[in-house]
Amino acid sequence: MTAARITRCAQDLAEERGLDGFTMHDVADCAGVSRRTLFNYVSGKLDAVLGVPPAPDPSRLIEFRAGGPTGRLADDVKATIGAFLDSKDLAPEDWERVRRLIAADARLHKAMHENFAKVAAFLADAILEREGARFDPLRARAAATVTLSLFDVALDAFVADPSTSLAAYFMAAFDGAAALFD
Repeated sequence: MTAARITRCAQDLAEERGLDGFTMHDVADCAGVSRRTLFNYVSGKLDAVLGVPPAPDPSRLIEFRAGGPTGRLADDVKATIGAFLDSKDLAPEDWERVRRLIAADARLHKAMHENFAKVAAFLADAILEREGARFDPLRARAAATVTLSLFDVALDAFVADPSTSLAAYFMAAFDGAAALFD
């Protein structure tokens, strides 16, 4: 897949030379694509290194927004995010590589944080659409932000011990957090 090849090349170059040590032309050459094709996939160097954010399954989103799969918001957030994580096919070493790159450059860290903020806003909007006008927007935003924080906890556990799936770690982190509020 072209997007994955672009990301892999950008990450290789970032690890070898640092973020300022390569150009988008270098990424295009490495990935075997034209600059025009490259920019059809990514808008710049930060996006190339971090990769194209994966899209959730549209049928899962429709089900979630309609009040499913169980009818209980917390369970449905957990199930929807868990299914999304189960559908991703990144090895622990790939996740670890991304984490190393982010830790090595504040610009990547900031860009990843901005990406997480967009995902949190998307999730908050989906919660508001599902729950309707009676649901407090601050509560929806808090739920989305906590959910993404739990993903980060799960990712740390997965990188440390890949014998369990990322989705399973997320489910355990979610259950642990939910128990605090019961």
